[in-house]
Amino acid sequence: MSKSYFPDDRAGQIAWYRNFAAAFPEIGVKLGFTEGEIANAINDCRYAVYILEALGPELESSTNHPAQDVLEGQSSGEFVDLPAGSKAPPAVRPGIDTRRQARVERIKRHPNYNQEIRQQLKIAVPPLDERSYKAELGRPRQTGPTVTIPFRKAGGEVSGINLYRQGKGEKSPRNVGFFMRTPAIDTDPGKPGEITYTARAVKDGEEIGQSSDPVSLTLS
Repeated sequence: MSKSYFPDDRAGQIAWYRNFAAAFPEIGVKLGFTEGEIANAINDCRYAVYILEALGPELESSTNHPAQDVLEGQSSGEFVDLPAGSKAPPAVRPGIDTRRQARVERIKRHPNYNQEIRQQLKIAVPPLDERSYKAELGRPRQTGPTVTIPFRKAGGEVSGINLYRQGKGEKSPRNVGFFMRTPAIDTDPGKPGEITYTARAVKDGEEIGQSSDPVSLTLS
C-alpha cells in the first residue's frame, strides 16, 4: 500500500480530486494562494476527474496513452489533444501530478497549516519509517528518445528519489540521477531492448529505506 495521501486506485483518485476542488478555494486563501493559483488548482482537479472517468479503462490498458502525459508528464509540455466530450472541462497543460505534489508540499510548509486542514484536504500520511520505507515508482513510458517514470514522495516526507537503470545483460544498475519532481526523466536510456528501473528515496541528501519494486519496459 502506498504511503502517500493520494490513492492508488482510480475511484479513490477521482474522489480525492473532487474533494480537493471543493475544499481548496476557502482554505487556499488562508494559506497564501492567489485567486489565480486557486483557479489553476481547481482546473487541474476537474480535468483530472474528467480524464479518469472518461478515459480510465484506456489508461489502465495502455502505458503510452496521450492522457498519461496530462496526468503524469512533464509540466513544461504543450497541451495534449484529447477527445473532448460535451461535459469536458477546460483543458490544462501536462503535469497535473507534478503540480499536485508541489502544491501539497507548499501547503504543508505554511504556518497556518494544521490538523483540521490536513483532514479537510485529505493530505494526512502515516509517520515515515526511514528504515522500512520503500520508494514508489509508477509505470515507465517512452516518449521519443526519453523515458519518463512517475514516482511518489511519501506525501512530501522525502526530498525525492535517486533513480537507477539496468539494461538486459548488465551486471549492475547505473545511477541516472536525483529527481525532486515527478516524473523522473531518463534522457539517455541506451540502445533498444529491455531496461529495468529501481529507485531509492532521498531525505536530507541521504538515501533511506529500501529500493523500490523494479519497473521495466522495452525500448524501441
